Amino acid sequence: MLLTVTPNPAIDRLLIVPGFRHSDVCRVAERIDSAGGKGFNVTRAARTLGVPVRACALLGGENGRQIAALAQAEGLEGVWSWLSAGESRICLLITDPEARDHLTINETGPTINPADWSAFIELVWQQACGAAFVAISGSVPPGVTPAQYLELARGLPPEAFVCIDTSGPTLDAALDLPVDLLKINMHELSAALGRTITTPDQAGAAAAEVMRRGPRRVIVTLGAQGAVAVDAHGAWHARTPPLDPISPVGSGDAALAGVIAVLHNGGSLAEALRMGVACGAANTLMVGAGRMRRDDVVRLHAATDLTALR
Repeated sequence: MLLTVTPNPAIDRLLIVPGFRHSDVCRVAERIDSAGGKGFNVTRAARTLGVPVRACALLGGENGRQIAALAQAEGLEGVWSWLSAGESRICLLITDPEARDHLTINETGPTINPADWSAFIELVWQQACGAAFVAISGSVPPGVTPAQYLELARGLPPEAFVCIDTSGPTLDAALDLPVDLLKINMHELSAALGRTITTPDQAGAAAAEVMRRGPRRVIVTLGAQGAVAVDAHGAWHARTPPLDPISPVGSGDAALAGVIAVLHNGGSLAEALRMGVACGAANTLMVGAGRMRRDDVVRLHAATDLTALR
């Protein structure tokens, strides 16, 4: 089983607004609310791939209750830790599918007190005891320090395969953790290492550098250029043919789900990278984060080019 961990969940509110970029007053053609946050996106994509998955999230207030209800309505299995005070955030995605245009507006989330964070990590540790894989995804809410984030990761069962995808100060701290897999995009990696990374070769070299600090495997997503994976056995680059994407939101999370799906079944990191890139690309062909069609995944997986970097 895969356990996904979302420290800073949200109501993802998708507004389909034709022509929003070029108008002072717009009308919403459709509104879609979903349980959101990167961990929920991974959960949704993993479920599409047939991976047994359970979500664990820190929820607060009426928004938190709505997130739990949305997850249940979608068929996402989950367990929740509840804040003593405060409201889970709402994140807006405004999109014009015809123009392939979108705008994302993310709230920061509620401020977390130490007692609520401790209760959350105790729940995560408890749920992780029955999980083969644990994926901790996304930002942390205000009030949670990098040291508290590291406490969460370090307390996971040693037999669990731990994946981390985060950013900012928590990413800086996680670079020195001996986690099984660190998933990062090229912009986050550039900021963390203080140099620009734009090509697969640069990403491969940077990932190898990060591995010497702690993580056992590193995957760097490169947008339209695909992604690079590095472990002790080699480095690989995978890329799909050019696409006409509708929205890239959630593609990195879908990619992580694809990687875990292959590793969960005993596959190699190289083949996991190929599946991850296919899933990330399939996500761009739909509106909504972590959503993809199985037939798109199959088609794109067959068309994805996988090459060794060294």
